[in-house]
Amino acid sequence: MTVKAGAGGGQRADDARRATGEVKASRVDRRVGRRMRMSEVRPDSPPLPGRLLRHPSAVLFLVMREAFRLGQRRAQRAGASPAEAMRFPHFALLACLDEFGPASQKEVSDRLRFDASDLVAFVDFLERAGFVVRRRDERDRRRYALQLTATGRRALRQRDEEAERLNEELFAPLCPEEREQLRRLLLRALAHHDPRVLGADPGDGPA
Repeated sequence: MTVKAGAGGGQRADDARRATGEVKASRVDRRVGRRMRMSEVRPDSPPLPGRLLRHPSAVLFLVMREAFRLGQRRAQRAGASPAEAMRFPHFALLACLDEFGPASQKEVSDRLRFDASDLVAFVDFLERAGFVVRRRDERDRRRYALQLTATGRRALRQRDEEAERLNEELFAPLCPEEREQLRRLLLRALAHHDPRVLGADPGDGPA
């Protein structure tokens, strides 16, 4: 015998899905936090091992940890908006929908190379914030597509501006020309592993 779920059952299912998404998001946050967290540098902090600093990959990892530390500090400050508190995965997901239009979660996962189970938590966060909605895909009515809302587009602009401010702080010792040179060198290294980077850089246009 088939039992049809009533309105209450549907609501309970939605609540369960949201709760599951919140748990997954919390686990992802804790996992990333454990890997990237670092304390402030103190005047009496002991020196780093020189062997480590000979490797560009190690230096890049340490810079990434500094970026994570600065981002966490800015996101946790009093008065930070949901848009400013977004982490990189949320930023990347909104940028993807803004540039390429509505897409299924699988399409977004494939494009950004995010783990599908992690992506569920990121989407749930953005949906709760009103930045994205799930709607029937016009190309295939059997599945849902993620769409950026007007609120999400405004949040993306805010987060983009916040990223500019974070980069100003992170790369304060470098002049604008040096920052652009660093960005292009990193893109060259990335393009060796991900050819999609070639031609995707907005800075590749005519001068």
